[in-house]
Amino acid sequence: MKKINGHITNGKKAVVLYYSHKGKTAAYAREIAMYLWSKGLNVSLSAVSDATPEKLAGCDFLISGCWTCGWFIIGQHPHRQWQDFSRQIQQLVQADRTLLFTTYRFRTGSMYMRMKRTLNIPRTYPVPFLKSKTGRLTDEDKTQLDHFIGIPFIH
Repeated sequence: MKKINGHITNGKKAVVLYYSHKGKTAAYAREIAMYLWSKGLNVSLSAVSDATPEKLAGCDFLISGCWTCGWFIIGQHPHRQWQDFSRQIQQLVQADRTLLFTTYRFRTGSMYMRMKRTLNIPRTYPVPFLKSKTGRLTDEDKTQLDHFIGIPFIH
């Protein structure tokens, strides 16, 4: 058991997986991983190209994302490499322990639904979703992460 900021984390493990094209998504994934680490979680950060399904063994939380592909406002979709790996890990982590994220230039469009579909998560199941135009973690993102892992947000 570990205590961080007065909260017991019980040694929970989070796996942060990402696919990045120009580095913005990788930076966002690193910020997410560092924030979770600062909350006392054991965190594994990996590009999907370096990940294996075995990395999810014993994981309490899956945080996975990629950049938004597509034409401006229509046709947004997850990158093929992210989709290929995500299909391999379907059902390895429960949907209520999964958080998705994306970075984008103009809009995220249908990214959220397409990412859920790739992971075989039912359309109506509420999975937390972070999105960033800058690749920086905001206070709102931190609040959502805290809620996701079950630790109150402390400024």
